Amino acid sequence: MVALAPPHQALALRLGATVRVLRKRKGWKQEALAQAAGYGSRSAIASIEAGWVLPSLEKMLDLAAALSVRPSALLDDETAPLAPPLPPLSPAERRAMLRCLRRLVADLEEVEPPA
Repeated sequence: MVALAPPHQALALRLGATVRVLRKRKGWKQEALAQAAGYGSRSAIASIEAGWVLPSLEKMLDLAAALSVRPSALLDDETAPLAPPLPPLSPAERRAMLRCLRRLVADLEEVEPPA
């Protein structure tokens, strides 16, 4: 990890908040993420989530892989407010959802694009 420089504080805070949200969505404690991302201790994850440090590029790749997201998602402002993933669907629910989505796509394709 690289010590935080003042101009990077906003970036570190955004990254930390996103990592925290993604970790909690997986139902993991900081220890679990530290282990999955190859960190030696929970305190490294705590420092990242608090916005005190920025991980190296290599460690950001490890964090993204552990959290099952693209690396860019760690810095994406839209990551944090997303709803949690849907629970597993039964085959009937899946078919019904796909029918609805196909109808929606078909309806959207019929609309004239704005000029």
